[in-house]
Amino acid sequence: MLLEYALLAFIVGGLVGFVMDYKASTKASSFVAAIGAIFLLGQVYRVYTTGPITGSLFGVPVHIGGLSAVFLFIVGIVSLGSAVFSISYMDHHRKKGKGWVYAVAYNTFIASMALVVTVSSLEYFVVSWELMTLSSFILIFWKEEKKDLDASLKYYITMHFADTIPLFMLLGLASVLTGSIHNLSFSAIHTALMTASPSTRLLFYALTLSVFISKAGVVPLHFWLPDAHPAAPSNVSALLSGIMIKTAVYGLLRFDWQMVGHSVTLGYLVAVLGAATLTIGTLYALRETNSKRLLAYHSVGQMGYIWLGIGIGMALIPRGGMLAAVGALGMFAGIFHAINHAIFKGSLFLEAGAVEYATGTINLQELGGLGSKMRVTALATLFSSLAIAGIPPFNGFISKWLIYVAGYQSGNYLLAAGAVLAVIISAATLASFMKFFGTQFGGEMKKYREIRDVPAVMQLGEWILAGLTLFIGVFPGFVVGFLNKGLATVNGGLTASISGNLYRIGFGSVLFSPLLFIILMGVLVFGLYISFRPEYGKEAQPWDCGTTAIDEDRYKVDAEGYYVKFEEKIGSFYLLMNWFYMIGAGIVHYVVRAYMWVETYFVKIVDTPYTVVETVADLRDREVLYMDEEFFKPFIRFCNIAKIALPGIKLGKFIAITVIVVGIIVGLIIAL
Repeated sequence: MLLEYALLAFIVGGLVGFVMDYKASTKASSFVAAIGAIFLLGQVYRVYTTGPITGSLFGVPVHIGGLSAVFLFIVGIVSLGSAVFSISYMDHHRKKGKGWVYAVAYNTFIASMALVVTVSSLEYFVVSWELMTLSSFILIFWKEEKKDLDASLKYYITMHFADTIPLFMLLGLASVLTGSIHNLSFSAIHTALMTASPSTRLLFYALTLSVFISKAGVVPLHFWLPDAHPAAPSNVSALLSGIMIKTAVYGLLRFDWQMVGHSVTLGYLVAVLGAATLTIGTLYALRETNSKRLLAYHSVGQMGYIWLGIGIGMALIPRGGMLAAVGALGMFAGIFHAINHAIFKGSLFLEAGAVEYATGTINLQELGGLGSKMRVTALATLFSSLAIAGIPPFNGFISKWLIYVAGYQSGNYLLAAGAVLAVIISAATLASFMKFFGTQFGGEMKKYREIRDVPAVMQLGEWILAGLTLFIGVFPGFVVGFLNKGLATVNGGLTASISGNLYRIGFGSVLFSPLLFIILMGVLVFGLYISFRPEYGKEAQPWDCGTTAIDEDRYKVDAEGYYVKFEEKIGSFYLLMNWFYMIGAGIVHYVVRAYMWVETYFVKIVDTPYTVVETVADLRDREVLYMDEEFFKPFIRFCNIAKIALPGIKLGKFIAITVIVVGIIVGLIIAL
């Protein structure tokens, strides 16, 4: 399997961090991660052309069918763009982190997500899921800045209580159902659940929903996401938002829909959660002035669209007949939007990182005038912004439009209301990205006159994803068969009745042709150009109303001022949500206090051994030693010695890396 070669590439990508300095290790590990991502995409193509693959990967049972291939494509394409971008981008963080930590955590993160969507046994799913959580936590706190500590702790503790505990309870429940801890394959659990009591199935639903709602950032467990994304480097944020939260969508379909069985009630619950999430996430994004927090809140909002589409499918498919066809369309649209969101949101985070690389800030209040200085990045940002706003002919429009169609044709007031709300909120998304793009690239600013666009390899990483927003939007027929194979996997062969061809797409009598749209818009634009004949080449100073006291860089609408009046109109909404946030923050505070109380038995402060650990500040301000560090200390000491010694080996670094890799492979073979 090509997946095997991909994992070996990620192992090598992690190991290079131990034998090279910061700059060399980040570049080499990113390059090798890009090779691993290409192998993942090759595996997807092989499954699509030759059919599902079942086998063993280093002793781990895997099955790559239609659904796994869809999400493995998401892992591969976003990882490829992020890894290529990282080759130069990580130079920006040279003074803030350790190269070997990045190399190990970054490659482990991608590998673990690939395993999450391909393993076919619950125990290995849990191991992969926890490895994904741990490596992402390390990357969020990788810069080791105090301001990032609270964000990383909020994320990790939330995952412990909402993810880890339910997952281990799920392991226990599954072992009881199957009668053995050694027989936890997905097929065995599914067979056992078919004859299980309703209360057991309900418990299975509850445990898995807790895991997937929290990881997806769905309301009300979305509070960790807007803090975690700005803390992480932008290339990591692209993975967090583009891939990691999509693994929850995979889990929802694999566990709650395919494994437990169809449930209309579950469908309504998922759809309502989706409608609430797309509303709250987008409205909070509208008032943000930090570009990465704005994008993070939009990740919450866009996950709402995905859950709404899938919820429509879950609610209607069990009813059969025409409603089942509409439900299949809704689920198809939800999965389609998962791919589209991965592409345009991964691109947007990379573009925010490019602006940070060039200017040193992600504060929209301080940015402006970059359009003429960073033309390639500006155009990529424009493509991705139009895509997330659902503007044709970009990919985000197609999937959102199909969600609307499914909601309207559901014949259900609740689902139709969710679709109407999604249309309204899409207008708020467009408004938000007018601010996002305009404040960064519009106008002129003297302090950025010497700014140049980012290195070519970073531009390539941006355009690997930004280019797809237009390609898929214009030629949606390329992905219809691919997505329907994934849909058939979890629906017992039922697929969406998508009509059209390579250049158009539709359902029933409702059709849309992106190519025809481009032609009509081109004619319209050309007609307007001929009619108004704009003049070029003339320059004039902006009118300052007679004053000379204001700097020209301030002749603009600040990011805070874009939608002040609108924010005032819905101020009660923000007050209500802030009240809920305060309650949640209080709960998290006391959970942290309880966690810290437990930690007093497992942590000692090195410089003052008898100091009591009471708050997070005790861990932040002093050197601490955890109990598990004592266990891993010999291995860490060996790695540190290897890091110093291996570069001095006369045979060269390449042979040193090869020796390590061969040693690990031989060790695995012996162990297995």
